[in-house]
Amino acid sequence: MNPNDETLLKVEGMSCRSCVSHINTALRKVEGVQDVNVRFEQRQVLVKHDAATANVNILIEALRDAGYESAPTA
Repeated sequence: MNPNDETLLKVEGMSCRSCVSHINTALRKVEGVQDVNVRFEQRQVLVKHDAATANVNILIEALRDAGYESAPTA
């Protein structure tokens, strides 16, 4: 497991501070995710993870399942 991978994702649909908790919970349930830092004001989330276990598509799908649209930052 390589816990040193970091991915910054744009998140659409965050409308209040409770969304931060909801996103945090959804991503922490993904196997291979070590840390989640939701940036409400920037509408972004930084995820520290093992890309072999939790690749970007899996992270995006977890957010989609939680009700948010997401994409990697440019």
